[in-house]
Amino acid sequence: MFFKTKKGKRITLVIIFLVIVLMILAGGGYFLNKKKSDSNNIPPIVKQIIALNEDIKKTTIAIYNTSGKLAGISMAQSRITDIKKAIELIGSLRQLVEENQNAIDRLLQFIDDNAGFFHRKNLYWVFFIKEFYMDHDVMQHHKSRANYLLTFETLLKYTYTNFKNIIELQSQQRMRNYDAYYMRYRRAADSHNKFNKKRIAFQTTFVEEHPEVNPFLPGAHQLGPFKFWDKFSF
Repeated sequence: MFFKTKKGKRITLVIIFLVIVLMILAGGGYFLNKKKSDSNNIPPIVKQIIALNEDIKKTTIAIYNTSGKLAGISMAQSRITDIKKAIELIGSLRQLVEENQNAIDRLLQFIDDNAGFFHRKNLYWVFFIKEFYMDHDVMQHHKSRANYLLTFETLLKYTYTNFKNIIELQSQQRMRNYDAYYMRYRRAADSHNKFNKKRIAFQTTFVEEHPEVNPFLPGAHQLGPFKFWDKFSF
């Protein structure tokens, strides 16, 4: 179009093109500066909350990823190699859960230490973060997860130690003990599924009532029940 245009009008096209480019560049610069300005306007104390919350998010994501790996093993036919890998994953999960809880505790402590400032600045949404983590359903979910991991680990360690007696020799005493450990694990898993559903239902309602704190809460993962570890068939 440029070359087909008469020579006198080409200059006009070039000017129009340059004006459009300058407008785009100016607009991009404005939005970049605005974003930077908005970031600079965030009070340092709120930036600290955001940083503390990032620690919670990282460990939460790691917990869900490791839980997914554990669920993948539990749906396979149990082998001694699977059992060893599952025990290792539970060990990793225990550490991640502890790190996650420590990160939550640091955030809640920071909110308590600076409560006066938040009140003076009318930053009441900060207290909703604490209200979420201190809720009965959320706390029960954490307790049930700890019990679930403990009973699962106990079952796996017993099975790993007595694998030959259970699978090959089919020792009646070892099999009865295995059944007892497995039933404890299933009860703990069923209980954890129940508390997990309650926690998710509470979080959904809580976010609807306080949408401003949604970025500071864990994602609603694992909506379905846990996949159970296969019970050996004898």
